[in-house]
This record gives sequence, structure tokens and C-alpha cells, in this order.
Amino acid sequence: MKKNRRICIYSLVLIIGLVLLLTNSCEKDNDPITLTIGQSYGGGIIFYLDNTKKHGLVCAPTDQSTALPWWNGSNVVTGAFGSDISTGKSNTEAIVAAQGAGNYAAQICNDLTLNGYSDWFLPSKLECFYMYFNLKIMKNIGDFGEAPDALYWSSTEASYNLAYSQYGNDGYLPTGGYYKNSAYYVRAVRAF
Repeated sequence: MKKNRRICIYSLVLIIGLVLLLTNSCEKDNDPITLTIGQSYGGGIIFYLDNTKKHGLVCAPTDQSTALPWWNGSNVVTGAFGSDISTGKSNTEAIVAAQGAGNYAAQICNDLTLNGYSDWFLPSKLECFYMYFNLKIMKNIGDFGEAPDALYWSSTEASYNLAYSQYGNDGYLPTGGYYKNSAYYVRAVRAF
């Protein structure tokens, strides 16, 4: 009887040990990737990470255009006034809904399918700033326009005829916006 009890205890200890060993090896295989600014990930280049370091924003590796207007032929208020992180997507949706189909900054980003992803959008004012600062200034990556007039459109609207942009050469973020019919650079972003 004692021998059978010992065999059962040893078998139980052996089974628990195997379960723990398998659990630990599986956890190691499922460890999350360590994400960093400048890393290629999710179809682009990471330029913003939230506090968890598991979610953030990537920009397309190259520009979608070097000369597109913000508008689609007429000045209308689109309601795309979000300027913070996580407002670019809703801004883009508002712009496209108000302006319809055409060849303009928000529509190009909205229609983009790149590196297996189709949820791209025109970044908000603050998203543009982080993209420029974290990639161009801090890492010198991203192939941003160097010309003196290398302005990048944001999705943030300033008024019926103005929208905000970000200089790609010196980082200046104009306070009043630029005319929506001006042709500037466009770089799509997406959240992950």
C-alpha cells in the first residue's frame, strides 16, 4: 500500500513538473516583441508608442506624394479639428466624408493599401510632429523631404480654407495653417 502511495506521489510530482516545464517554455515562445521607435513594424516605421509599449503609430516608409492638395476643389469645413494623438483616423474619415472621392491628401491615405495593411490615414497635427521629431530628429530615418518647402499635410483643419502642416526640413509647425489648395507632401500613418 505504501509503495503504491509513493508511486502515485512521484507520478503526481513528475506530472506537475512536466506541466510547469511546458508552461514556461510556451510562455517564452509567446513573449511579446520589444517595440522601439524607428523599428520596422506593422507595415511601416514606428514613430510613437503609448505607455504600454504595445500600441502606437507607424508611418509609411516613403511619401505617398510630394505635391497633393488638402482639399478636393472647394473650401468646406470638414470638422477635422482633432489635433492630438489618435485623432488622425477620425479626421481622415471626416475629410473624406465631406469631400468625397478625388485626388487629395486624406483620400490618398484612406485608399492606401501598403505592406499588407489598408487602414492608413492622414496624421493629425501632433501625430505629424511625433513622426518628424522621433524619426527625423532623433533617428535621422524615414526619408523625409529636405527641400526648404517640404511641408507635410496633417489631417487637422484650421478653418474653412486652412489646414495645418509640418515642415519636413526644420520641424517648424506653423500656427495658422496653410491654404488647403496648396500642393504639399503626404505621408500616411496607421495605428497598431
